[in-house]
Amino acid sequence: MKTSPLLHRRSHSRGGATLAVVAAISLALLSMLTYTVIASLNSFENQSSAQIKQDYSQKEDALLTALLHIVPNKAIGAMQEGSMDNQDDFTWATIFDEAISVANAEQSVSPNLLSSLNLDDAILANTGDAPIGEAIEIVKAPVRSYADGDNLVNGGNWWEFYMLGDPIVGPSVPAPLQVSYDHYLLDKKFPIISFDKVYNYWYRKGVELPAESYPLYNMITYPDVKFGYKRPGELFVAKRNWWIFSLTFGELTAAQTGVPPVTKNYVLSIYEIPSQLPLSATSLMKVGQFADGSAWEKVSVTGGVYADALETEGTVEVSGGSLSARSSVNLSETTTVDGETIEADFDQMGKREARALESQSDFYDASVGGNVGRVAFIPLNSGDKFLQRSSDGDASSRISPTGWKDYTRGANQAAMRLEVREMVSDDSQIPVEIRLRYRDTSNNFKSATYRRGENWPAEFETGGNTFPFQTDQLENQRNALVVYLDRLPALLASFSDAAGLDVNNSIHIYPQHWRDTVIRPSIPSLDSDLAVTLRGGRDMSPFSKGFSVVTDMRLYIAETMNDVATSPPANSGLPANAEFYPPISLFAPEKRFGESLTINHPVTIRGQLSTLKTNNNDTFNPLEFIGADDTRVASDLLEADLISLRSPAELPPIHMMNWMVTIEEIH
Repeated sequence: MKTSPLLHRRSHSRGGATLAVVAAISLALLSMLTYTVIASLNSFENQSSAQIKQDYSQKEDALLTALLHIVPNKAIGAMQEGSMDNQDDFTWATIFDEAISVANAEQSVSPNLLSSLNLDDAILANTGDAPIGEAIEIVKAPVRSYADGDNLVNGGNWWEFYMLGDPIVGPSVPAPLQVSYDHYLLDKKFPIISFDKVYNYWYRKGVELPAESYPLYNMITYPDVKFGYKRPGELFVAKRNWWIFSLTFGELTAAQTGVPPVTKNYVLSIYEIPSQLPLSATSLMKVGQFADGSAWEKVSVTGGVYADALETEGTVEVSGGSLSARSSVNLSETTTVDGETIEADFDQMGKREARALESQSDFYDASVGGNVGRVAFIPLNSGDKFLQRSSDGDASSRISPTGWKDYTRGANQAAMRLEVREMVSDDSQIPVEIRLRYRDTSNNFKSATYRRGENWPAEFETGGNTFPFQTDQLENQRNALVVYLDRLPALLASFSDAAGLDVNNSIHIYPQHWRDTVIRPSIPSLDSDLAVTLRGGRDMSPFSKGFSVVTDMRLYIAETMNDVATSPPANSGLPANAEFYPPISLFAPEKRFGESLTINHPVTIRGQLSTLKTNNNDTFNPLEFIGADDTRVASDLLEADLISLRSPAELPPIHMMNWMVTIEEIH
């Protein structure tokens, strides 16, 4: 049969079309497959890149967390005697090297662990791992200064001209501190904390009050951190020491990973925070009830409450502040802050995270130091040593210009010293010779020695009723050294070389127990020990900058003290019409209110209460006031208005100190 040419042509045409369609589909499938493969490869690459970046971020976070704990310890070490002989232990290079080691920032898996697994042929997939020889390979000062050397930090002081004027870093850093040039060089090499670091008058950024009036501690803003010593954005009394540094991860491995390194700048701060809360303790503190279980009655707390471990009992109402502790917080069901009940399980896992998600701020009305991120709070409580003077040795033996004992012991800080040099006998601890050391106009110590029967008249003898130091036997038969605070200004004025009361505004009273007949007082006090009693302290207005007493003997507060208000100091930030009482602080192992065994005087206190206890086995019940009869002041006789400092003008000459360490990224 003969085939039609038309049919043949049509058949051929259909076959050609089928091949074209198949080819097109094949190409489409091949393209899709190629796209899928490329997409998968890109996905793997992106995942790898993301994983490497996450790895860098985790290493960075671990390193910063390590710094929080290493830096303050190195700063303390640099203040101690003998640190000059071991300078390398306290340098920024050593600090960062130790932080890298603690954070294990070099490798994701340690060589020892790999070796123990016997994986000789294993290929480590983490290309971001790289050995770091020295800290300088990843840590640098963000801004080069004219000082020689490869510096790891820029110190927060006025000599860092280039850093302060840098268009990126400069606008984001706090107010620099004023230091000498030698001190500036120290600050680039070591974390220096010193009384010599002060605020300066020409750089007021973030400093509320004139530095001329308050150079050492000023009103600055509390940072936005979870730890609630104060509220974020609230002004508080402090000094901020700071240093900036940059961290770069991935620069050594950029060629292998293809991930470009990212450099971040950070500011590390050590806030020096004088104790200023209504209630604070570095031991277990119980708030809300007396030790016998009875409730606090006429007591108000305005501001924060801090302790190492904090427990509230019964009804506790805190206004304008927060509850915070270093280790634990246990709350009663009726604990409120600004009217809001704080749940007892506020810091449990899950609750913490939910709270963070629901809140627009890191702050919460209650916080525990171990769960607050990049913040470390360090109370510098030296316990009973606070009451005892001890030397830091020669300044040349330490790195910091300020010695650690001078910094943390109230006895060392006292401008005046009253030394008990001789007693009647070992069995009769009644002073017969004392020596007063005071500061002259050049801030040097001068002294005057007084002896019974020679130039120290008794109260009933001529001139005795105007002399500030006497002896007496109290109703409880305790021998006491009497200090008449109202007579002290006249005695100092009688010395031609004595500085004014703005300098001679604190006194350390102690028996020189190494001398014959002088017995070291026991803690707790024995009936045979000498005690100290304060009289004539009703009007403390002559001491415009306040007055502090430090003693290692039992202290009796014989009568009303600091009950005369005066005008607030200039530039204090306090309203001109505000009542102002010169700030008073009293440090002793034991305090007694009143001298009488038969008359129960009411006790009214306004200010702050803290303790020298340092052990959580010791419980601090802050309102357990004891009378001369060694029994607790009845709750109906006790009234307490516990408030925070409103200004550095309210800071007494001698006070306890805390540090808060933070690390924040500079954006």
